[in-house]
Amino acid sequence: MKDIIDVRGASGAVYRFTRFRDGNPLSAMGGNFVYAREDAEGSTLIYAGEAQNLLTGARMLWDEAVRAHAANGLYTRLNISEGVRQREHADITGAAALPMNASGSDDKGV
Repeated sequence: MKDIIDVRGASGAVYRFTRFRDGNPLSAMGGNFVYAREDAEGSTLIYAGEAQNLLTGARMLWDEAVRAHAANGLYTRLNISEGVRQREHADITGAAALPMNASGSDDKGV
């Protein structure tokens, strides 16, 4: 499983995310996050969100992503500025239909 993934937004901008590893605490800072399913064919994004506090926000829908979409990678990107986080989130979700974003799941953390 990759430790770093690059996610391309609708604008063409590339956003670098780092995999959360068990045993390493999530940051209480704001940021963007994505859930992915990685297999022999590569990475498939399942969900993209943004949160004022990654410690709580990035895990809100994780169990659903694992259960319903076989997600096995949680990736984060620190980003303190709420406006920048929201623009990046809109750019990422505008690039492709992500299953959990399209299903009406809340796309923002706490």
